[in-house]
Amino acid sequence: MVNLKKKTISGNEYYYLVHNYRYEGKVLSIEKEIGRNLPENFEEIKESFITTIATKRWIKKIDELKKRYDKKVDFLPNFVQAEHLKDFGIRFTHNTNKIEGSTLTLREVYLAINEPGIPINRPTDDIVEAKLHMQCYEEMISNIEKTKVSMELILRWHRILFNMHPNRLNFAGIVRRGQIFISGSNYIPPSGGIECEMLLEKLFNWYAENENTLHPVLLACLMHFRFVSIHPFDDGNGRISRLLMNYILFKKKFPMFDIPVTIRKSYYNALERANLKEDEMIFVGWFFKNYLKSIKDLRIPG
Repeated sequence: MVNLKKKTISGNEYYYLVHNYRYEGKVLSIEKEIGRNLPENFEEIKESFITTIATKRWIKKIDELKKRYDKKVDFLPNFVQAEHLKDFGIRFTHNTNKIEGSTLTLREVYLAINEPGIPINRPTDDIVEAKLHMQCYEEMISNIEKTKVSMELILRWHRILFNMHPNRLNFAGIVRRGQIFISGSNYIPPSGGIECEMLLEKLFNWYAENENTLHPVLLACLMHFRFVSIHPFDDGNGRISRLLMNYILFKKKFPMFDIPVTIRKSYYNALERANLKEDEMIFVGWFFKNYLKSIKDLRIPG
């Protein structure tokens, strides 16, 4: 968490941003002095402080692991790299849909994508969603150099995910118009229509301004969190936010992140707490901890 605290120095009160964390059994602290008054650009200062925290706590280790990953992957033949990407896509499709309630096992997702003639005794919607998500993923990785993060890209992905659902065609690729509520959550997203569109425009502008300055993993993390917090669609917000996250990681040549369904509860809890407390650092901490574990456990062929 990031806390705003006051300190009295020589009889004067000063504002500080403070982040406490445990490391090897010790409680450590990272602080940033704000001044005697809160400036108008306080949110920008807070965002910069999150970058400082991420740099001091996780980014060096991530960059080291990325170098090891690159050394292994770069020497693989192109066809093996392609197989590796497809294998990741199947696992990612399984987990991202399972997080949203899909009943398919990993094996069934594999069959739905690679052996469509083999019958699967599961709900048709789950099978269709697996195929469409994989289609979206494959388009994402094939057109990575030709596309950029934008409203058009997000709407296209959403259309792909839902354009074969007869009961969902009316909102495929369309920003929601009304208020929605998230099942099992106390967080209420922004109202729909113009407010959603303005927030998305602001988010994409922020991305364009920070794409080449923020560390790619922090950029992917914040885009994931901020997009899903806007919740711009009637359905599919989580899946689109995770595609967006992996688009950024892949484009910046970092290992992609397959959030396993086994940590679904802590994932949702981090999103919920970060939104309710208006503290992005809660989700950032969860993200970096689990992304680091993901890189360490990554399956690399060869």
